[in-house]
Amino acid sequence: MTARVLVGGLFVDCGDGFENKNGDRAGQITYRRAPRARYECLRCQTVEGPVSGAAAVKRFVATIRTIHVCRTGAQPLAA
Repeated sequence: MTARVLVGGLFVDCGDGFENKNGDRAGQITYRRAPRARYECLRCQTVEGPVSGAAAVKRFVATIRTIHVCRTGAQPLAA
């Protein structure tokens, strides 16, 4: 049996929004509370983020595991 170790946590809040149904902005989402995300590394006890906004959260979630450099000298995690 192989031991598994939790090394970080990615927290994502998808926000509170609604889709516009009518008018020239139909199909777009209007947010009351924008999406946000943060990453907590349990190896080095650091927090990356938080970031907010739909595009910023999407970019952050896609890249955080490869760009976070742990202060303990551990290599970035493979995606």
